[in-house]
Amino acid sequence: MSYIKPLQIGELQTTHNLVLAPLAGISDYAFRQLARDYGADLTFTEMVSVDGLVYQNQATRDLLKIFPGEKPIGFQFFGSDPELFKRAISEAQELGPDLIDLNFGCPVRKVVAKGAGAALLNQLDKIVEIVQTVKLVTSLPVTAKIRIGWDWDSIVAEDAARAVEAGGADAVTIHARTRNQGYSGKASWEFIARAKSAVRIPVIGNGDVFDGPAALEMFKTTDVDGIMLARGVLGSPWIFQEILEYLKTGNGWSPPNVTERMKIIERHYQLELETFPQEAALSRMKKHIVWYTRGLPHTARLRNQIFQCNSFEEVKNIFANYLERFSELTV
Repeated sequence: MSYIKPLQIGELQTTHNLVLAPLAGISDYAFRQLARDYGADLTFTEMVSVDGLVYQNQATRDLLKIFPGEKPIGFQFFGSDPELFKRAISEAQELGPDLIDLNFGCPVRKVVAKGAGAALLNQLDKIVEIVQTVKLVTSLPVTAKIRIGWDWDSIVAEDAARAVEAGGADAVTIHARTRNQGYSGKASWEFIARAKSAVRIPVIGNGDVFDGPAALEMFKTTDVDGIMLARGVLGSPWIFQEILEYLKTGNGWSPPNVTERMKIIERHYQLELETFPQEAALSRMKKHIVWYTRGLPHTARLRNQIFQCNSFEEVKNIFANYLERFSELTV
């Protein structure tokens, strides 16, 4: 049985069912494009505030820029006021996205303090209202992302998925953690499976998928229609290629060696330069380099040196010195 198949979300059909998550502060053009280099299809811009877009915040609007070749792509919004959702989506759809996603799962304190994100898991009627409002103003496919509940005393995965469906959404993504868990602890996939059985719209699973075997296990145990990859992509944009290969053949996949990773880092930096000046591009790359070097030996000193760099040429020289000391890492 092949678990790789297109996702049908409203009128949108993807080439396969692995999705790149919207990651705040991460999912810029460079990150999205690098994931596409390795097989990603549907991607998302960073999560944006409906308030920021409606009240003409330029930084918010800049996050919604779509670059050539970025299709299909979705916009994800958070907020708590249905009227602001209505106004924001009316404006945003003119920018050319293929899909609108509504965030009802973000656990970040400043988001939930405004009654948005995961706070809405405690107001399922409002989830229905927001989805209905958005569906009235756009013909684009509309999806929503939820968590399984606020805490272990209020698991609402099935009811929240039903609320999303009742509002008219075309699919729902479920992160298998509570709001109080944040990104810690183990994802509880059994609640995704229960929600999948409770609705007829496509369900996309999210949480603790970091390789091919984990992806296969999620498909088998939850019957999800697709998987959204988030933290597993950090420093590993090749995870899409890895999982697709594993699901097709059952074969393992060797991650790039240090020389190959340096080439990927260089490409990432060049892509950052397409939207940011050199200083900002280098600053953004430093956090990515921490992720790119995960799993390599003796990287504490390497990372400390890189964080002191003032140019990308210095970064390349530091990697060259690292390779001289650990030449076996190139094979």
